Amino acid sequence: MKKFLIAIAAGAILLSSASAQILKERSVQNTLYTGFGLPYENDGDDGHGDFNWTGILDTLQVRLDWEWFTMDGGLTWGIPLMNWKGSGISFENTIETQFSFMGEERKGYDHYVNFVVRPFKNFEAAVGTHLNWQVGPSPQTGGFPWMPLAHVLQGDFATTYYKWVGVSKNYKSNAPEKDKVVGRFDYAYKWADTAIAARYTIGFDKAKNHYLQLGVAIPDGATSDHFFINAAVELKPIDLLTVAVAYKHADKENAGGNLYTGLKLDFTRNFNIEAWFGLDGIGIKKSGDIYGNKMWGTGAAVYIKFGKLPLWIKPEVGFSDYLYPDYTAALYTGGRIQWDITKALHLGAWTSFAWGAEDDSWDDDGGFIWNIRPDFTFDINEHHSISAVFEYETTRYPNDNRYNRFCFGFYWKYNRAF
Repeated sequence: MKKFLIAIAAGAILLSSASAQILKERSVQNTLYTGFGLPYENDGDDGHGDFNWTGILDTLQVRLDWEWFTMDGGLTWGIPLMNWKGSGISFENTIETQFSFMGEERKGYDHYVNFVVRPFKNFEAAVGTHLNWQVGPSPQTGGFPWMPLAHVLQGDFATTYYKWVGVSKNYKSNAPEKDKVVGRFDYAYKWADTAIAARYTIGFDKAKNHYLQLGVAIPDGATSDHFFINAAVELKPIDLLTVAVAYKHADKENAGGNLYTGLKLDFTRNFNIEAWFGLDGIGIKKSGDIYGNKMWGTGAAVYIKFGKLPLWIKPEVGFSDYLYPDYTAALYTGGRIQWDITKALHLGAWTSFAWGAEDDSWDDDGGFIWNIRPDFTFDINEHHSISAVFEYETTRYPNDNRYNRFCFGFYWKYNRAF
């Protein structure tokens, strides 16, 4: 029982590790989702969004291993988001997710495929569209978009596209907008995702899992005219300490390079502390940059498991700021709590608050978001589980419009190792 609960907690927190991969072992996994909700309601007028059925989305994943070679991939098909009063049904290979009803930017993957080879001991080389190789701790994401534990990031503050006259619509900017709530900081801890990559791990003590890992990747989009490489290092010299550094090189067109540093202190199995810092847009001028792409962020989290009780919490706080005088900082706080009622019944919740991201040149008040996402999971047996999730979000935009969104969702997950 104890080992089972520890495994559940570790999976739910989704802590980064030296072997981050989509599927952890040779297996097949299928997740079926459906849900419904109100995409938004505007308190400032008499209208509101149409009640939506979020469709039926099915994600099938398979991982195969042959000694020195691994291949894994996934495919999402289904009936994506539909207006409740709409007509006709469309079956699609879609990137829509359960977050689409909220207008979230978290897109899924209509498909992904990864190939990993291990030609000699402790070395891996890979090419893939979703490797998910990462180092160090980071803000809690809850899981991939097709998972029941998935939730919005950092209170739903998000980057967007700049829309000033004379600026290309395709120029991605972190700058606040009059009608958007922005400020999310994108940490560079995930150094190899859609990329060609390699990593080498030096093991100091296999029994205690002490190691040094070095990684390098050429990400999607690198060309001979704009060539850049991602690099990462993760070190765990003792049980207590894990440190990590990653740097995503990018040309000026892609807003400069991004730096990440992370630290984790494992005091006991029931208590640890994580902290992270990042700087985006390295190489862009601090002043005179009207696009405001240069910004930094930091955050920390604490994991506490209450002794022998099947209960744990993980609160966190984050802060991001623009290195441009007209844009103010954004702050968020949130966390997850989970209670494993029995071996088969699990009750948990994620909640977050976020506010800030003002643009003084427009004299606005920034934005505010509160999100709560309770979830319940029943493990029918070792292969099947069902989950029910409710999500509510209230948002105040800089233009002082307020929106409320909510949805119910249901998941059926099948998993079998072979």
